[in-house]
Amino acid sequence: MKTLEEIEQLSLEELEQKAAETAPAAPEGLQKRLRTALAADSACQEAESGRSGSARWLPYASLAAVAAAAAVLLALPQRGPRDTFDDPYLAYAEVEKAFRTISDKMSDGVDLAREAGQAAEIPQNVLNKIQSK
Repeated sequence: MKTLEEIEQLSLEELEQKAAETAPAAPEGLQKRLRTALAADSACQEAESGRSGSARWLPYASLAAVAAAAAVLLALPQRGPRDTFDDPYLAYAEVEKAFRTISDKMSDGVDLAREAGQAAEIPQNVLNKIQSK
């Protein structure tokens, strides 16, 4: 390593030569990243200045895409609910069965909530006893 006095005595050409000899290697992929950044910058400048031809057609293309999607949705057959029972008494029996299942599950849930409520009151009772002393 050279001292400061030795470095000051070197000419510009010698300094450039030494710097070129000991220059670290460029990171891998640096050139590709620089090209990508420059291309993105030029694309942004074109879009801002309004010179880009594709920027003028973008609203029309999006409108065409929306129109195509609407046409496809209108062309599809509409499927609504269909009646699965021919006999109204059988349908009523199935509804009762569904309501019975819901009621049973709700009863179990209410019982669990009641038990949890009793267990949740225990810490509150302990705190009330401590505060009342």
